[in-house]
Amino acid sequence: MVVVVLTDCPPKLRGDLSKWLFEINTGVYVGNISARVRELLWERICDNVQHGQATMVYSAQGEQKLEFCVHNTSWKIVDFDGIKLMRRPLPGKTNKGKSDLSYTAGYSKASKYEKGRRMQISKQKAKADYVVIDIETTGLSHLSDEILEIAALRVTDGKPSEDFHVLIQCEKKIPDFIQDLTGITENKVKQEGKDLHSALQEFITFLAGSPIVCHNAAFDYKFIQAVCKKANLPVLRNQCIDTLILARRKLKGIKDYKLQTIAEHFSIDTTGLHRAIKDCYVTHEIYTKLNEM
Repeated sequence: MVVVVLTDCPPKLRGDLSKWLFEINTGVYVGNISARVRELLWERICDNVQHGQATMVYSAQGEQKLEFCVHNTSWKIVDFDGIKLMRRPLPGKTNKGKSDLSYTAGYSKASKYEKGRRMQISKQKAKADYVVIDIETTGLSHLSDEILEIAALRVTDGKPSEDFHVLIQCEKKIPDFIQDLTGITENKVKQEGKDLHSALQEFITFLAGSPIVCHNAAFDYKFIQAVCKKANLPVLRNQCIDTLILARRKLKGIKDYKLQTIAEHFSIDTTGLHRAIKDCYVTHEIYTKLNEM
């Protein structure tokens, strides 16, 4: 189906169009013609309408099922989120005070609503898809201590979907109190540990550029960035969300903001803490609870 509307056009053009389309009202033509004929007819209209105005609307593939063509008209074809509309000019004034036609910029209310809805969905998805990371170390200094264990938990649609953890061989002796706290012994590292470079490569591959969630990210990141430089690997550039900062903003009245304290506040099982993969699962649960507040 094709609809053509002509204004102030030469009589000859009106007569010519009558050969192809039905004139149902003065200057309004309707008919069914092939795409090739339609294109040639539109060229003919544009060449012969002179100072008149022409608009064509025709059936097309796609969600909207319509396409528009305009010539010499002040109406404009605009695209609002994939939907083509005809924008009507509004009366205005030029700097000289003469009457003119101007167009209001911006989006329709429907388009603004849709844009806001998409942004909200994007934010919700960012909260639902991420990787939680944690490390166990031989001490508190990223300059002199080493990473014993590194772990990551991939969360998809808000639920754990895959995890990764690896022990890393150390150059120095593991302090006794660290062995007691974590249960990671010298023998365990010797038997199951991987070299630093291989472990980090596997870890970075698992992250795959995903947003990271971590508790006390400043501590973990200092160690990870230091060993990445040591192993000649690229440092992490992933977006990072720190549950420590989030908890300080949302939780009041707790004695401290350690992982175990926050977990107990939310009645999360803390059995097995101080192993990297367990800490990842607990951090994920804490992050979920904080987002619900």
